[in-house]
Amino acid sequence: MHLNIFASQSCFLHCKGCYSYSREEKKGKQVPTDKLVEFLDFAYNEGTRKVTLCGGDPLTREDIITLLERIKKIGFDISLDTVGSPIIKDIICDKGRLVKKIDAKKIANNVDMIGIPIDGSTNEVFRNFRQTRADIVNEQLDICEELHKAGANICINTVAHKGNLEDAKELAKLIKGLDYIYKWQVFQYQPLGKYGLMNRKNFEITDKEFLEFQDSVLDIFNKGDRNVQFKSYLDRKNAYMLIDNSGNAWIPSSELMSLSKFSYSLDGNKIIGNINNMEDWPVICSYLDKDFNQDNMKKGEKRKGFIKNISDDGKYRNLQYFGNSNNTIEHKQLYKNDYSKCIMAKGRRLHTGRNVFSKK
Repeated sequence: MHLNIFASQSCFLHCKGCYSYSREEKKGKQVPTDKLVEFLDFAYNEGTRKVTLCGGDPLTREDIITLLERIKKIGFDISLDTVGSPIIKDIICDKGRLVKKIDAKKIANNVDMIGIPIDGSTNEVFRNFRQTRADIVNEQLDICEELHKAGANICINTVAHKGNLEDAKELAKLIKGLDYIYKWQVFQYQPLGKYGLMNRKNFEITDKEFLEFQDSVLDIFNKGDRNVQFKSYLDRKNAYMLIDNSGNAWIPSSELMSLSKFSYSLDGNKIIGNINNMEDWPVICSYLDKDFNQDNMKKGEKRKGFIKNISDDGKYRNLQYFGNSNNTIEHKQLYKNDYSKCIMAKGRRLHTGRNVFSKK
């Protein structure tokens, strides 16, 4: 699963189909930066290499540049999903706080991909889905231009919904004219979040309609013109883990959400843990995408050697197999058992790969 982190509760827009639950959390909830970085450092050592910061809007976070710098220093491939408004001007976010203009170069230098939303070729179509400023299309184009000048890799994110089906060709012409855009992602509307569920009748489209949207786009884009990706609801189902502002790590599933019971119980089978609790980190990371290249394999061999040396020590001569956190049954058992008694070394639990050991 790909790791998405809500970096902020606040936003610059009021999207009628918003997937995020960040606005429903208690005000002021935000995982401390140090704790977030500690978790990501652990995740990186476990093989996770990619992370997306979303929200809310990450650019409303007061220490966003510092956070990006620290995550980049760990070695992550970082994607940032933002409306991008502070890149061109000072702006008030939905919490009534002034967000000062941000230097685009500071973002470009610390982010591998920045996702900017454009859902329509006209302000009318755009604002049908995202309640926002009057001249939003030109603002988004200005933001893209500033990021391009700063050397950023830009991805346009579009949600295909009932309100923009007939605009698909015109939108494709607009995007095609931005010859510096690295990638264009088109998502089938997915009813998640309080507002996404509340307004699903206004925006939800069938698989057939989504394919028709694709056909309209491909009438404008020749093969090889641009990296255009279409992501259906099924493509994204159980493909993401979200970490919210409270630190909860969970897997979104629209079948589990209901307007009558909006909750962070989110069904006990879907909450994986909370990054504020170090004991949950191995279980959370067991769900995430891994990318073990040769360098990482070398690190793994060093870890095995380190464990062997510890096990040869008189105090820890005998190690007992405790379970494997890649196995969904075993990692639940690991969590239920006294996982805290696993041998600790340099603040980390000892394991080879995902195998966890404890003293006999």
